[in-house]
Amino acid sequence: MLALQQVQPCLSCNIARRVRQYPRSALLHRTRAAGDDAGEAAETPTLYGDWREFRAKLVADAGKVNWASRVSEENSRLLQVQNPSLAGEETWAHATAQPEVGGLLLASRDVPDTDKYWQAVVLLVQHSPAGSVGLILNRPSSLKLGVGRGGLKFAIIGAPAGMQDTFAESRVYCGGMVRQDVFHILHGHNLEGSVALAPGVYVGGEAAAVKAVAGGLIAADNFKFFCGAMVWEGSELQQEIDKGKWYTAAGSRNLCLKQVLQLPEPLWREVLGLMGGEYASMAKEDDFDE
Repeated sequence: MLALQQVQPCLSCNIARRVRQYPRSALLHRTRAAGDDAGEAAETPTLYGDWREFRAKLVADAGKVNWASRVSEENSRLLQVQNPSLAGEETWAHATAQPEVGGLLLASRDVPDTDKYWQAVVLLVQHSPAGSVGLILNRPSSLKLGVGRGGLKFAIIGAPAGMQDTFAESRVYCGGMVRQDVFHILHGHNLEGSVALAPGVYVGGEAAAVKAVAGGLIAADNFKFFCGAMVWEGSELQQEIDKGKWYTAAGSRNLCLKQVLQLPEPLWREVLGLMGGEYASMAKEDDFDE
């Protein structure tokens, strides 16, 4: 996590920042201090099997689901232009019985603070008895990492040298309404200092990210930056789920990692459509437009 020296709330949120602090469980990782040795920028080779993809195949086989038939063709064409590598991966999503780290939360019509979380799609980055933390994937702001309000660059505490110059044009997303002075970086690369949320989905590793992008190894748009997060204390999230305020799901990593900018079909609709059944029906309801 990276903190701003002066709080710069996301312009698109248009609400006052909540004052309560993160629970201890919200501390995802500590950023290296500027000047520390960040190690090699290249990714650490890792061999793993994506158990989530295996589970998705079991779900598809059991329900005779053809994921390709549920994919948003318009969104797929846009992703092919924006990120051909992610576009080449299979896109899928299905409901889960419980929330899970690396999984998704989709707002229902009964979500708390509807004006703030209308059709929100949240990536769960922590979930334990102590509490839960998530990042809203579909709330891009008008800010870019290299330019703050009034065209001035804002200082980010703990940011590695050159980060804001390297990612100057990267859009900042509003990850949530709590601690909007804290930044998070999300990506699909196993870089030094990063933490895996799910196979192929990581947070952190800012110093290595700067080196990789500056060295031409990875494109800057492979990384997403978020200010703030959603935080639930203790069992608050489970209580909201039990009341039908959030739908829990698992989704392919390209749904989490792609830039949610000018999507022909809103991400909320896209994920529900992939989930099928009653979820797909809800996505088509005219009175629940984004």
